[in-house]
Amino acid sequence: MDVYRQASDIVLAVREGNGTAKALCLRKEMQKKKQTYAVVCETLRHYDLLQDVLDQAEFFKYYPRANKEFAICMTYDVVLGKGLNTNRDTTAQAIQKSAPYLREAYWHVKKHHVIPPRAHEPFAEDGNKRDKDDADNQNNGDENNYSRSHKDTQRRSFGDGDMASEVAELQIPRYARVNTLKIDMESLVERLRRAAEKRSREGNASNEEKPQLQQQKKQHHTKGFRTLPAFTVDSVVPSLLVFPAGTDLHAHPAVRSGQLVLQDRASCLPACVLLDVVEVVRAFPVATAASLEYIVDACAAPGNKTTHLAALGAPNVKIMAVERDEKRAELLRNRVQSLGASDYVNVVNMDFLQMSSADREATEGILLDPSCSASGVWTRVDVSLMRQRQARIIEANEDNKGEGVAGSTETGAISPEEHGAEFASNADRVMGLARLQRKLLAHALLSFDNCRTVVYSTCSVHREENECVVRQVLEDTRVQARGWTLSNIMPTTWNTRGHKCAGDAFPLDHTIRCDPVADATNGFYVARFDRTV
Repeated sequence: MDVYRQASDIVLAVREGNGTAKALCLRKEMQKKKQTYAVVCETLRHYDLLQDVLDQAEFFKYYPRANKEFAICMTYDVVLGKGLNTNRDTTAQAIQKSAPYLREAYWHVKKHHVIPPRAHEPFAEDGNKRDKDDADNQNNGDENNYSRSHKDTQRRSFGDGDMASEVAELQIPRYARVNTLKIDMESLVERLRRAAEKRSREGNASNEEKPQLQQQKKQHHTKGFRTLPAFTVDSVVPSLLVFPAGTDLHAHPAVRSGQLVLQDRASCLPACVLLDVVEVVRAFPVATAASLEYIVDACAAPGNKTTHLAALGAPNVKIMAVERDEKRAELLRNRVQSLGASDYVNVVNMDFLQMSSADREATEGILLDPSCSASGVWTRVDVSLMRQRQARIIEANEDNKGEGVAGSTETGAISPEEHGAEFASNADRVMGLARLQRKLLAHALLSFDNCRTVVYSTCSVHREENECVVRQVLEDTRVQARGWTLSNIMPTTWNTRGHKCAGDAFPLDHTIRCDPVADATNGFYVARFDRTV
């Protein structure tokens, strides 16, 4: 499908609240994901301007049957893009015929619009499963400010105030995990810092150099370690470096060599929780918990969590990475090999539900990160659109106050859970995913006789895929008979907890959520189940 046709469908879906730009562009059926994502973000950024251009040129008066969203995307190409579209359907041809009038209209209306900052970050098609990969707060040196209280988060991020500054607060840093299978943390950090110091010294000396020499050095710097901005080390996840939002590391030598892995902060948590790298309090007393030696990664591709498990558990842990899709299994194999994890990971192209009895008997721990709605994947363009929709709701409520129509809340604020509901592609899809998730989680808890720890995670913000799945599985008497209980994840170090309703029989607040503002990461959910065997 043509990039602009794909982009127009996604623009419509995002504006109607039926998904996030990045999540929709990452769908399996999408062609040319990176180009489509760029067109989507730029069209959304200029949407009101492009709409005015079409109105000023009276385009729909002459072409009333033209597809509106496609026309807007095509207008972006003609007016602000590179004019590269080769689509020849009726709407595209109409836009091409109207190009001179559209450009003239653009010059008339552009002075009436303030365009928000560029919204999309570098886009990686080979990142985490749903690119669970921006709050540029590491520059002040305070690593603890990633864990602000949820109450404070809601007040700061969803209250009144300047929209641009609030959206800026929701920028998620660029995270990069040091791959300790290839290099130790101290060596890589020292290498990066020495390069930064050298860049600083050369920058000071370059003031006296000729412009031509300065340009040569600038070009040289773009090829090596000296191009990196300042970074900090994450306060929760070991070996995780934190760079300013928007930092493009894809071409960096450390990334290309596999020494650095581009992985979101939240995406690192499941492996840390499973291997007790972070604080975990079990519901039953354990004198000394035995280390897990044989782990199954149930839905493993493309392999960021798998290789993270290998890095954290080496040399004692063996991992069976299960992936049912043949192409994704091949991607997983390549990823495991390129990141130096082949000695610890066995990639198997099969269905998790069809594992042999011998493999099930050997399994001691399971990491289950199944397919989900990806409603937690945020970008600044998604946040900006959410703000605009909320502003329209508040304005409508204000207009209707005299008629007894109440606002959504006292301050016009909405909670992160409501954002998630807004971004559900549709209720049927979410419920269908939840059924699959329950089936997989129940299988993990019931079919592995020697398994004593299971970690369940999603990059969703929907209760239906998170707490509801956990609650419904724990209500199964067979699960209860096997002694499974929820362990308390990071009770003193992570403030954003799972949602527990009044009267809940299970401690769902022992699970954790990740919030874009409070935790400077994408929306995520993690639960851990333990039992004695």
